[in-house]
Amino acid sequence: MAATFGAGTSLKIHAKLHFYAAAILAALLLGGCETDREQTPTGLAAKVQARPDYNVLVVSFDALRADALGTHGYPRDTSPNIDAFADRSIVFESAYSAAPVTPTSFAAAFTGQYPFRVFVGWQLRDSLTLASLMRNSGYATFGIFNNVQLARQRNFDQGFEVFSARSTRDERIFGEARDLLEAHADRKFFGWIHFLSPHTPYEYREMSDHLAPFQEEGRFAKSTGGHYEVHNDAELKRARDLYDGEVYYADDLFRRLMNVLEELGLQENTIIALTADHGEEFMDHGQLQHNSMFEEVVRIPMMIYHPDLQQGVRTRQPFVNIDLLPTLAALAGIEPPAVLDGIDQINAADSERFRVVTGMTNKDRYEIMIEQSGRKLIQLCTPDFKESLFDLNTDPGEKTDVVLDRPDVAGELFEELQSIVMGEPCRVIADSSIGKTPEQLLNDEQIEQLKSLGYIQ
Repeated sequence: MAATFGAGTSLKIHAKLHFYAAAILAALLLGGCETDREQTPTGLAAKVQARPDYNVLVVSFDALRADALGTHGYPRDTSPNIDAFADRSIVFESAYSAAPVTPTSFAAAFTGQYPFRVFVGWQLRDSLTLASLMRNSGYATFGIFNNVQLARQRNFDQGFEVFSARSTRDERIFGEARDLLEAHADRKFFGWIHFLSPHTPYEYREMSDHLAPFQEEGRFAKSTGGHYEVHNDAELKRARDLYDGEVYYADDLFRRLMNVLEELGLQENTIIALTADHGEEFMDHGQLQHNSMFEEVVRIPMMIYHPDLQQGVRTRQPFVNIDLLPTLAALAGIEPPAVLDGIDQINAADSERFRVVTGMTNKDRYEIMIEQSGRKLIQLCTPDFKESLFDLNTDPGEKTDVVLDRPDVAGELFEELQSIVMGEPCRVIADSSIGKTPEQLLNDEQIEQLKSLGYIQ
């Protein structure tokens, strides 16, 4: 049953167990504790089992909001292939990114830790990443990322034997991904392929004409550009239509990639995760692109296909992309690191967990949020301090801020947030970001690529 406002929660106990729960549960489930009776798997563990002989592939899309997909209720024809994939996968219907922007989101997904711990001064700290964990376990590793935010200079190449991160056309990324899969077809591999679509610039595509019809002229006729503003409802509709068209194009890229796996005979022995780094907003709460902590930005698709899964499964277990490392490690029969923020969602689900999202890359807008069972507290640190509280159970659109009505709930969530970040939240994220700018560590060409995508004005 979902928790309601005012329901008692054991915050202090949760805080003490926070950093150790994943390690204890992993030890119990992987044989670190003997029992006198056979343990019967429950939940998702009863559906799939660890397969050390299977490949593991992650496919991600930039700025793909979960509710832009048919499998999550979107009425437009944007995602027929992803929807079909969802029908035979484990679908986490309540999945969050740990951050609303690419570098901090990937820092979390790569390490299983919140970004304020591992992404300091625009650089990923030396860490045990998902790729390095897999490589240490005998997997060949490769990663190709269509976003210069994940540049090698920022240490995102940790653990990858083959690595590329730049900004180019997704068609080129697809071709290189196909070549990498062919080259690794006879080896056990861990791979990550990241497409830029449907991120800006949203461009007109003939294949998506049913969503964004051709326009000869007018604002956004062919593209929104990397950074854009809207001045009326017609412009906003055109921008959303173009975005939906980009989702359709991303869906077709996914179809073609799955065809490559089938042609190579890899679908029968490859665990495939489909996800995104963050969502996207279209004035849902007065903003564009991805600059807030609202659900349209922090909710992401998260699906895991396992060849042994007999039929698709949908679950409301609260997922954060920090869970990707321990979850995929468990499916591969690998014991995850002992100190993690993430949890193994197959064996050790926690329906009452607290989830944190951190906005720390925009020096003009630091913010952080915590959510548990639909109770969601957003703390804006800069430019002006503000707290907002929403009850997603009764107000899923986050239209009514009830922080003044329920200060007790806000206080409980803030206390837990302090415990998780181990300090005053606004100070912690400011300290993680201080002294660096997005341009540092990158060369002139990479900086120009950031400008073309709207990251730098």
